[in-house]
Amino acid sequence: MKAKFIALALAGAVSTPLLAQSNVTVYGVADTYFGYGKYDDNTFTGVNSGGLSGSRLGFKGSEDLGNGLKALFVLEYALNLDKNEGVGTSGARQQFVGLQGGLGFLGFGRQYAPGYFVNKYDATAGSSALSPQIQLAKAAKSTIDAGSGSRFDNSINYKSPSFGGLSVNAIYSFNETNQDDDRRSNDKLGLGLEYKGGPLAAGLTFQQIEGGDDRKDQKEWMLGAAYDFGVVKVLGSYQQVKDVIGKAGNTDKLFQIGAVVPAGTGKVHVAWGKLDADQGSDYDVKSWVLAYTYPMSKRTTLYTGFLRNDNGSLTSQTNLASNTVDGSKITGEDSDNFVAGLRHTF
Repeated sequence: MKAKFIALALAGAVSTPLLAQSNVTVYGVADTYFGYGKYDDNTFTGVNSGGLSGSRLGFKGSEDLGNGLKALFVLEYALNLDKNEGVGTSGARQQFVGLQGGLGFLGFGRQYAPGYFVNKYDATAGSSALSPQIQLAKAAKSTIDAGSGSRFDNSINYKSPSFGGLSVNAIYSFNETNQDDDRRSNDKLGLGLEYKGGPLAAGLTFQQIEGGDDRKDQKEWMLGAAYDFGVVKVLGSYQQVKDVIGKAGNTDKLFQIGAVVPAGTGKVHVAWGKLDADQGSDYDVKSWVLAYTYPMSKRTTLYTGFLRNDNGSLTSQTNLASNTVDGSKITGEDSDNFVAGLRHTF
């Protein structure tokens, strides 16, 4: 009898936390590609991670608190599948906990700012290896891109419910390394307004990095839109970056437009973008892509594409597009990049 009681107590101790965690979901993306890049007199050939979508491993869950309110969390970590790097070495994409209810969502932690969702108006959906928008936004040092620039640490984020397709997203990030008289220096602010109705999606985003006493605030805004005609989906965005840290008084302008065309089971993706960089003298950086994606199943996608970055005849400027295959800055040369890869989601 005593042994039976001990066994039941142990079973209860083990089963209780298991039941409490039954609503946790493990998810992720495994994406690798073969890449070839040529720029100036340099070439790179090799395997890289995250061509179409960033490779990741994530955990998310929620708990019903009653009266339409629930607690939720997301822990999502970047993975580099091509090398000996994983969770804990490649960095966190998102880490937050929050409350979701009738008035919307309120979250605390490392979260996506509104600028991340420029990928909704990108023909490559924010592909790090194939997106002209990402190439040019990074060259302009913009925080409005579907990458690390629009992931805010130490942040409080509010997302409203959708009202007739219209929603609001606001986030504030505290720079916790600076707690002196200039405490707001390097704090970040993001405001987003989005509309989604039928075939039309549109968004307006504003983001700012506080400059403090010794420099101006870096201010950015973006207007994007996408319309699905059925036979073709057209997407595009326009954005400005003013007073980038280290370039006070300058305003960079970035424009990109693209299309996604169904081609049998797969899709053809084409996009072109231009950065009008203001750095003492104006100059242009251009980028274009032609790509194809083929769904082998609901979770597995084959992809290939060619992307070119054109930096003109620049020799000493800092607003340069990077070689997408190995990440090197290009000075005064075009960059030709070919990728072919496989993405699996789970």
